[in-house]
Amino acid sequence: MAFFIKIVPFKIIKFFVYSVFIFLLMACDKRGDTEQRPFILAQDIPNQFLTFLNTQAYFAAGDYLLYVLPQVAEVGSFSGSINVNAEEQEFSGDWNDATNTVWQNNDNYTLEVKFQQAAGLTLDVTCSSICSAYLVKNDYLFYRADSVEGSINVKLEDNQISSRAYANAYYGAVDPNSTRTTLANWKSVNGFDEGFDQHVIFRDSKDLGYGRDMYAKFKDDGGIALFVNNFVVAVGKGNPANYGPLNLHAAVDQNFDFHLGSNAIEFSPLEIEIGGDDNDFILKFFTFAAADENGEQQRITSADLDGRGIKHMPTMCQACHGARLMPLNLDGSFNLMSLKSAKFNQLELNSFEFMSDGEFSQANLEPGIRAINQAVHASFGKIAEREITELGYWDSTFARTIAQGRYGGEQFSSTTFIGDDIPAGWQQTDFRPEGVETLYKEVIEPHCISCHSIRGFNAGNDEDLDEAIINGQITLTGTAINFSNYEKFIGYSDLIIDYVYERGAMPLSLRNYESFWAAPAGVPSLLASFLPGFDVLNEEGEVQQPGIAVAKPGRDRIAKSPVILNGVGSYFASSFQWQIISAPLNSNATLANSTKAIAILNANTDGSDDGDYEIELTVGNSKSDNQKNSVTITLDSTLAKHASQLNFADDIRPILQTTLFDQRTCQSCHYSESNVEGIPVYYDNSNPQLYWDVRARIDFRDVDNSILIRKPTRLQHGGGQRIDLQTDAGKEIYSTLMSWIIAGAPCGNDESVCGEQ
Repeated sequence: MAFFIKIVPFKIIKFFVYSVFIFLLMACDKRGDTEQRPFILAQDIPNQFLTFLNTQAYFAAGDYLLYVLPQVAEVGSFSGSINVNAEEQEFSGDWNDATNTVWQNNDNYTLEVKFQQAAGLTLDVTCSSICSAYLVKNDYLFYRADSVEGSINVKLEDNQISSRAYANAYYGAVDPNSTRTTLANWKSVNGFDEGFDQHVIFRDSKDLGYGRDMYAKFKDDGGIALFVNNFVVAVGKGNPANYGPLNLHAAVDQNFDFHLGSNAIEFSPLEIEIGGDDNDFILKFFTFAAADENGEQQRITSADLDGRGIKHMPTMCQACHGARLMPLNLDGSFNLMSLKSAKFNQLELNSFEFMSDGEFSQANLEPGIRAINQAVHASFGKIAEREITELGYWDSTFARTIAQGRYGGEQFSSTTFIGDDIPAGWQQTDFRPEGVETLYKEVIEPHCISCHSIRGFNAGNDEDLDEAIINGQITLTGTAINFSNYEKFIGYSDLIIDYVYERGAMPLSLRNYESFWAAPAGVPSLLASFLPGFDVLNEEGEVQQPGIAVAKPGRDRIAKSPVILNGVGSYFASSFQWQIISAPLNSNATLANSTKAIAILNANTDGSDDGDYEIELTVGNSKSDNQKNSVTITLDSTLAKHASQLNFADDIRPILQTTLFDQRTCQSCHYSESNVEGIPVYYDNSNPQLYWDVRARIDFRDVDNSILIRKPTRLQHGGGQRIDLQTDAGKEIYSTLMSWIIAGAPCGNDESVCGEQ
């Protein structure tokens, strides 16, 4: 018996398999008799992709009191419900003409409200007359809502910077006249009715894995408009297989059965949108759904881009575009610095997948990608034309250096993408460890530099402000976050271990994360070999992938009993156990709620229990049940205030505004008249929303990761290390800040700072 095998070109086989697969999917969809099975995310897997780590929750964990009171004392009643941490409580009550309408003078609260973790709330109240609701903790007011026609209906999202309200405020800022509510409208506004300048199709294997059908238009004033049709051949909701090579074929074939939707980015003057003198060019992001029954692509406020859940505009875009997202201003408008802080990412050709030949091969598309990257490079220069003294000014030097290195210089003299360029700050020298160039090429360039090169502020680049000697070299650290050299990068080694290996928050995009961890013994191990003190290893001594529970009890601090012990910031933890490991002789201190994320250390307040307490937190999950870390709490009954009494107006503002250590205050730089170029926030009293700007720099879910604490305690701060934790004074200031945040960061009762109660 003879067997005859006909050799068929691989390209034909590939097309045939693809066609059959598409046909089957379409047939199943049209019959409606096949249900797509969702991809079930395994327990203890990182899931923070395309999100900012600090979600800006409205309220810290803890116990609050809700008051519902009439605005005028009279006979009446009320009823309603409050939903916190997905738990709803109902309530009702009555008033009479003797009811005190001032919450501070009223002993009869309506309800105890427990926040198991930092969150927002939903509050619905119906009153027989005009009323107000007050959320109070430790006799400080945290929220007030007044009724409208006898009703209070409030929804405060768990995430202040990723919500429908935030998205609507953003669109209101970048499109106040609603001229871009559909993709067709957006195209008309940006001149696409007359055609486009570049058209490229590829699969972005590093970012979202979509088939990208991209169109670009360049304007005479330096403006840029890009829109991308995204194609995904979905085999199941959230399934990683959705983001593979089939998406490229769907885009090339223009098969809109698999069109997920479209994104658009516009680089145009701010002045056009909001009026006034400010004509800075800014990036504006828009997301549009796939075509509806009328063929229109409507603008949307949220989407599930990576199969890991709904995220809102512009957070899901700006997470990777160098932005600093802040909560909305007090009047509900979008923060101006946030609006200006986003930048383009360069198109990284070496991370794209192209058709092997034809119109959409790499050879044919490279000139178009080069033209887009040259326009992006020019946008960096245009952003640099802003007033250098404005809040959050960005130094674009390194981002432009990266772009120029990939195309042979400032004039982009190379017609092809140079994928192996190494910036000067990453080149091998006698003072850098052996292999630093390999570290750049294998880790930094493919996984980090695209986003980090467009982060940071100009503040701190002045040699008079801050310099650190690392590996014998003087290195300014004000913009260390941009990773412009090895020294700045390695200065973050402890945070790199934390963000990459323990919490799994970096790389920030899911596809990039998957690529990074595809072979733990490869890229992760290479990076780990450069990090001092690296110890995230499994039992076999190999690099451990994120998912193991990590105990985070906070850093050592001084406090007055009772002390709140906050383990909410622990990673992947589903079980908690606190215990006192060591204590002063004859101490009577005890722990309450020792199996909760938040426990309480109780001791005598007469001084008899004062001293150092080593308290251990053990956390666990399905992968690990005995992960420990400890914190030393120094009980000091002589402290002027208990943590519950601390407030911003009386205790935190003085820390920011009065002398620290060497006659310099935080306000010395964070001051409107300081002339520090690119400072991101002012701490002097000229700032009308000083308290809220400080609140925006704290993290209720991960207190020790709050910028307010992290920046001044590290060298990677343009003003130097302002709080030295090795000194008694530094430890005391840190303890005050930490305790205040854990207590909920109340503003206080000073109306000039906190407003009317």
